[in-house]
Amino acid sequence: MEFSKYKDFVTKYIEHITTTLILIPVSIIFMIHPLTNDMRIYQGVAKLTDYFGPFPANIDLAYESKPIANRMLNYFLYKISSIFTTFGTPEYEMLIKFISILCVIIICYYFSTKVKDKYIFLLSALAFLTPTNHMTLIPDWWAPLIALFALTLFLTNKPSNHYLSGIMITIMFLLKGPTILLVIPIACALYLLKSNDWINCLKRGAISSSLSLIFILLCGYFKNIIPDMILSTYYVHQVYYDFQTTLIILLQNLIPLYFCMPIFIAGVAGACILCINFMKKKEISKALMLILMWITPLFYVFIQNEFIIAHYVILIIPSIISLILLSNKLIKQFIVIIIIIFMILTVVSIYETDIESPIVNRVIENISDIQNQERILYLDYGTAPYYFQSNTSCRFIQSLPFQRNSDTWNMTGMPQYWENFKCIMDYQDKYIIIDGDLWNQQPTRLKFEQNTSDNKLVMSKIQTEYKQVWNEGWNIYERRS
Repeated sequence: MEFSKYKDFVTKYIEHITTTLILIPVSIIFMIHPLTNDMRIYQGVAKLTDYFGPFPANIDLAYESKPIANRMLNYFLYKISSIFTTFGTPEYEMLIKFISILCVIIICYYFSTKVKDKYIFLLSALAFLTPTNHMTLIPDWWAPLIALFALTLFLTNKPSNHYLSGIMITIMFLLKGPTILLVIPIACALYLLKSNDWINCLKRGAISSSLSLIFILLCGYFKNIIPDMILSTYYVHQVYYDFQTTLIILLQNLIPLYFCMPIFIAGVAGACILCINFMKKKEISKALMLILMWITPLFYVFIQNEFIIAHYVILIIPSIISLILLSNKLIKQFIVIIIIIFMILTVVSIYETDIESPIVNRVIENISDIQNQERILYLDYGTAPYYFQSNTSCRFIQSLPFQRNSDTWNMTGMPQYWENFKCIMDYQDKYIIIDGDLWNQQPTRLKFEQNTSDNKLVMSKIQTEYKQVWNEGWNIYERRS
């Protein structure tokens, strides 16, 4: 008996040491990668949000294409990180990454206490920390992390936690919109892990989720939630393929996913083994739930019609659950060992360089007052507010409604398009910042090549009232004397 206790103690001790030795270097590598362009867009908007009035209404007024929860999340990250560091510095970006790591560790550890199995904490934490940099800290990454937290709350026996889980689902929905589809993998995982009371858990969650969403809509602070979410649907690519072509594109992107998200290869292997075992045991309902848990994230990618690799990151949830459910301990341990090695090698070998910051430094050296303007008109793809940090007179900080208008993206039917267009035409301040050769060979990304009447008016305004003073990375125009 004493020997058994000693053996258990040693086993846990070894597990803790192994977990620590692996998570520390992985976390360091996660931190030293620069923020992605998407995150810099979100943080740039967060920085300017305070110009739009008091909290929390300013979160609603400072427009970004993702819904209110993503803006709120990035606003909090900005506020916390700017207390200890200077906005936009490498230390600032590392602190944001550090806070994100803490969120991963806390949620994954909590999850491991409810699903007591060897190395579950390590495996789930690595699942979130080892996707390539461009797949992290975006709404598609935060949503499965919140989904894992919601699932963990459902796995407890406290009804109050089930209601709290519903609130988490509302937040998950307001991160991006289509992320609400993660409710289905949550339900499938709950059935597979807690089949005796899963329906009652979901009922409690549905009640609190509905009530919390109604409260947010009626509280009076967030009047633009619904119009903004409707507007975001217009940003989806309006190029459609036949079913066969769509299916081929959808599945083709799974190939690079093996290298971009290491947990995926283990999750697929685990799911295949599980499905075969369920079929052998004639547990058809479990097999169907497992399949549904995997198909739903693919449908999530499909409805967005962009087939961006980063969108596939929500496959983290079915990957983790599939590995947990493996009954054959030897196979599970074998897969875990392989995936840990593969994850570490992948993270170490891929580093995303920062190509914008050196250009920004040269801009500031040559145009010394560009960061001290009361207002700037930003017509770039979105990161300029992060670097130049001056306020804009437009609610649409990135001018997306106007920029996205073209033959295949017709935005003119939206009132936000005309609001954005009027703001651009009324602009009278010193500088205009437009995309340059950093991202494409066209003079701007305003699609002037479409030759619409509105684009002609904007181009005429820029050429008549402004002169170009910078053309590296961005095209920057200064008002003529």
